[in-house]
Amino acid sequence: MPAPFLNASYSVFSYAVKRTTGISVNPPLPGAVSVELSSKCNLGCPECVTGSGLLTRRSDFMSYDLASMIASEFRGRALSVWLSFQGEPLMHPRFFSIAELFRGMNPVISTNGHFLDSETCLRLAESPLKEIIISYDGVSADTYNIYRAGGDHERVTGGIRRLAGIAGKRRSAPKLTLQFLLHRGNEHEAGAAAAFAASIGAGFRIKTIQVLDNQRAGLWIPSDRKRSRYSFSGGQWKITGIPAKGCLRMWTTTVITTDGDVVPCCYDKNAGHIMGNIQSRTFREIWYGTRYRSFRDSVMQSRSMTDICRQCPQGKRIFFKG
Repeated sequence: MPAPFLNASYSVFSYAVKRTTGISVNPPLPGAVSVELSSKCNLGCPECVTGSGLLTRRSDFMSYDLASMIASEFRGRALSVWLSFQGEPLMHPRFFSIAELFRGMNPVISTNGHFLDSETCLRLAESPLKEIIISYDGVSADTYNIYRAGGDHERVTGGIRRLAGIAGKRRSAPKLTLQFLLHRGNEHEAGAAAAFAASIGAGFRIKTIQVLDNQRAGLWIPSDRKRSRYSFSGGQWKITGIPAKGCLRMWTTTVITTDGDVVPCCYDKNAGHIMGNIQSRTFREIWYGTRYRSFRDSVMQSRSMTDICRQCPQGKRIFFKG
């Protein structure tokens, strides 16, 4: 079995031992990592920390040297690398050079699809990316723009068609997936969006919406409550399905921001729980350091003690087929 698979398998094993027996077994370095190439974005999506202007940390691009440092540490261990977090990765001026650093680590990006011109599509089709996920929240401009504030539906649709056409001619091209963020204003177009994805040979999935303030959840919840992260109880909307303790992600994944700050999870959007900075310490030192170990222990004892855990539907299904 290749080393990354063994690494990931032992991560799950170490978590299971801790959860069932309370015995601490040092997990190996995580098999999945999110590397934030850009914390900048061209859109103003209302329930996104970046788009709504609520990102309190510096908005920037990751340097090539920092990305190279991260790739070196995870080479031979990482099973999957996400080259995106809070911003739009294709805005990075050296995106393709950095993507090459993670060749062989199954890199994936999530993009809003506004930068899919002919040259970019050609380079994406030849890149080391394993998958390209494109946000596509409506088949009509009016519906699409309910959430994608400042977006250009025609431009995105044309770029998706262009990329699908180019990628379809290359056997080794990345998998193309359209992601439909389901909410009250676009649920009537989910079927049409799925049909569009099928017509161009792309995958399709529905994602449940997360809101920045639970009090606003009622504005976005679709009619199918099974495809929602929230339920109405005691006069307010609440995240449902949150386990009392434990989180596999704390043992298997990590996130590194544009500045090199290591944070435990993709729900820590403003980097409120920095475990260390990879520019001053190696990731191995941070992962096995006192702060990270204490954080993992705290989450294992009770998720209610950690703010980001209270907004995470860990264990609840958030993705659906069309």
